[in-house]
Amino acid sequence: MAAISFAAATAALGASPPPGSSLDALLAKSRAASGAPYRYHIRSRSREVHDGKSFDVTTETEGLKYRAKSCLKDVCTGFYFDGERSYQANFNDTALPLSSGVDGLELTLRAIASYAFSDPDFRKKGGTLVERDAVLRNGTKYRRISVAPRLGALLDAVIDPASGLVVGVISDERKYAFEFSDQRKVGDKITLPYAISLNGYTFTRYEERSIVATPLEAPAGIAPKLAAGDASVKMRPSGVAPQPVVPCTIGDQAAACLLDTGDSGLSMSLELAEKLKIEPIPGSYDVHGVGQYVTGIVHAPPLRIGSAVFPSADYVVLHDLAQYGYDAILGADFFAHAHVTLDFGTGEVHIAPSGDVAGGAPIAFENFVPVISVGLNELEVPLQIDTGADGTVDLSGDYYAAHPALFKAGPTISVRGIGGSGDAVSGTISSVRLDGFELDRQRIVATKKLPLNGHVGSGLLQHFVVTFDYDHGLLGLVPRSGDASVKTAAANR
Repeated sequence: MAAISFAAATAALGASPPPGSSLDALLAKSRAASGAPYRYHIRSRSREVHDGKSFDVTTETEGLKYRAKSCLKDVCTGFYFDGERSYQANFNDTALPLSSGVDGLELTLRAIASYAFSDPDFRKKGGTLVERDAVLRNGTKYRRISVAPRLGALLDAVIDPASGLVVGVISDERKYAFEFSDQRKVGDKITLPYAISLNGYTFTRYEERSIVATPLEAPAGIAPKLAAGDASVKMRPSGVAPQPVVPCTIGDQAAACLLDTGDSGLSMSLELAEKLKIEPIPGSYDVHGVGQYVTGIVHAPPLRIGSAVFPSADYVVLHDLAQYGYDAILGADFFAHAHVTLDFGTGEVHIAPSGDVAGGAPIAFENFVPVISVGLNELEVPLQIDTGADGTVDLSGDYYAAHPALFKAGPTISVRGIGGSGDAVSGTISSVRLDGFELDRQRIVATKKLPLNGHVGSGLLQHFVVTFDYDHGLLGLVPRSGDASVKTAAANR
């Protein structure tokens, strides 16, 4: 969803509810009329058209949980809400949080759409319900109830007092309104809308809605099988560029794999896809992460790195990848369900189960790429962590233009990479701080087109033993033994 709503012209009326119809009585009527959908796992199907392409959309709800999958032929991406946090899911069903905090808006939308706000336990669990002035639409008065679950946002449910059904959701603050119509029985147990409009325009029209007997499952992604509990593999000697490239096998083909936190999924070269004799899934797809491409996707056999085996998965085909010296890029899908440790000192990669908390600094995610707070001189800046980049700190051109005092620009240099190429200004920054550690006088560049504010690359991370714990949103940093360039940050001395 990431939304439902109600759009209609409304007029404020008197604040008192109709005589003899208390709020509790209205809630009981709503619960009975709807059949309490929050008690069921409901699956719905619809169709959407974007840029001339037709997508099959499947949504599932159970209580406050919500899941959506949008599929173009056999390639699907999605959204998941676990009752508190919202997640974005890629085409391998790997889901990473859109925010580290509670998604209060989605929480309240789910509470209203599922009728969970009508549950007698709603207020016992910290939710609040307050009746507001009624609203008038097409000559009919509707009850308006402000709904706020514990930790949720404040939204207004609009209820038809005659039927007891929710007919919309209004937010004066956000200036939107959703309207629910074409209410029908589903499975002879519940009543749900088959049409939803937003501010007067069609938002969703369901073709099918049904009750499912099995529980709603969260996106699973792909997780490695580790026969010995963990796996280790040596990085390829890198020369000047400290990129974590390791030997791997996909199907029966030996390959060189770049471990790249800047990639939103998995990618392989056209040449490797041809060696594996796998044809792209028909259609073209917009793919974000290491840039943006309209490209093909292939379903490849299992991946092996050391003793770790990842299941069959979908890979983006990058036509220009081979020229960079590796055959595949392992991004978010590789990191999402394991503890991955990069030890640049020993040149080793360790893969371990992700069950226990690894510890470290909190990370957020931006389009499947981890983001950490980095100190640049006096500033604290959210930067992406891009192990596929061989530099130290690379700022976006816009961020540097807004903060030109960060470093004195030297000569313009040419930057070339998977995500594109272009000119950048380079220089030296006095101080870079990461999770209580400080490095003096680091090389820094500013490139015109970079997401967010920029990124830190393996050129900076090579001073540490780095552990990525995506499952718990943590980045562990331990200075490499004998690395004199890393010291405790001044604020923590």
